[in-house]
Amino acid sequence: MLSILIPEYNCDCTRLVRDLSEQCIQERIDFEILVLDDASPDFPLENHNLSFIPGCVTTRNEVNVGQASCRNRLAKMARFPWLLFLDSDLQVQDDMFIKRYLEVLGTSNVVSGGLATSPEISDARRMLRWKYGRKRECIPALIRNQNPWKSFFSSNMLIEKSVIERIPFDEQFKDYGHEDTIMGYRMKGQGCSILHIDNPLLHLGIDLSDHFLAKSLTAVEKYFDLPIFQSEELVKEVRIFNVYRLIVKFKLDGLVAWKFGLLRKMLRKNLLGSHPSLFWFDFYRLGYLCQKARLQTI
Repeated sequence: MLSILIPEYNCDCTRLVRDLSEQCIQERIDFEILVLDDASPDFPLENHNLSFIPGCVTTRNEVNVGQASCRNRLAKMARFPWLLFLDSDLQVQDDMFIKRYLEVLGTSNVVSGGLATSPEISDARRMLRWKYGRKRECIPALIRNQNPWKSFFSSNMLIEKSVIERIPFDEQFKDYGHEDTIMGYRMKGQGCSILHIDNPLLHLGIDLSDHFLAKSLTAVEKYFDLPIFQSEELVKEVRIFNVYRLIVKFKLDGLVAWKFGLLRKMLRKNLLGSHPSLFWFDFYRLGYLCQKARLQTI
């Protein structure tokens, strides 16, 4: 009935797998939990015990290929018609997680459960990622369903195997940024249906602020690196790229790039501090995009 697919890299996912296994057994369903380690240089010792958890099968890549490729490989390995994709740095919050998905099984091609973040964080070095998650990712299903494909997160997603076979994850994406946007855009174009429900998992993998900022700039660079983002229709799905196009249209990109150059050190200090501003985070990424675009034309 259900294949639970977890790509993993340097992450102890023992508790997640154990909780999922116990809930599936409680619901008396046929299931499997497939964990694929993407050539972690320091494979967590705890994960060596995953194969002793009922229903769990583990395998390992010889070389690192990225999450999209891992997800496609897991989908091919899966035995059942419904696939539950989960990131490895998530935590089950109650004993109803599997049951909530089973209650809507078959009502839509895709079901997105959403994400949750701890209501507080004590490590100021991780404040930017925590605040971004709280404000931008932890969205109730009622709101997500208003614009379903823009609120799509593959990190906690139930999907028909036949859909993944037709629309696999784009393996151009080896690192952070916009993978879900592309996936949602392609599924929407193929007429797939999506339902958002309130069934979040708790996100534990809160990056250090400097790591998250660097990853966010890598995501911005995909505007230039991936030809698919030259599509006007797709650009509208990514807010920062859409704003950038408007700035260029009104010939303000030079001003934004100049202002970013003046403020960059001050903004970075704010973003890596204990009270980061998401407004300045957005401006930082936009300014970086304008500056990079102008440098490329020189």
